[in-house]
Amino acid sequence: MKGGYSKMSSNNGNKPKLELAYNVPTKIKLLQSEFQTGKSSVGQWFRYTVEVEGIEYSFFPVESVVDFITANKLKKFSEILVTKKVSVNGKKSTTDYQVEIVSNGSSGQHSDEDKLSEEYKMMLQSMREALKIKAELGEVIDENKIGVALFIQKCRS
Repeated sequence: MKGGYSKMSSNNGNKPKLELAYNVPTKIKLLQSEFQTGKSSVGQWFRYTVEVEGIEYSFFPVESVVDFITANKLKKFSEILVTKKVSVNGKKSTTDYQVEIVSNGSSGQHSDEDKLSEEYKMMLQSMREALKIKAELGEVIDENKIGVALFIQKCRS
């Protein structure tokens, strides 16, 4: 077992299942904002696609962990520290989970989608400005070249 987790073998091309070790904190990055859910013969299940040390896993948290994530409005790229704990009361032992927020996904971390979105906005603005320049100067101007030039300048500054 590496870190505080192990992975089960993947089947049918699915991501490996994340299994947490007892009493070992594991830093987990959420790769989706919403969980998937379903029912099996055992009962209701919840699944997040997560990343641990650069590897993607399917994480099937218990309901208390899902409630924590939902209550704290954690989104894609949020990071949590999860510790699986065992409590013994007489002959009965129970499993509990301690969850802490490492980051909420918006503290200086930007996904590739955020970067593309920002570049998209800059390109759109550049092309609008190029069309205004063409409208002022006439048909002789190539708005595509001007738009690209404006975009390049915006990216450099």
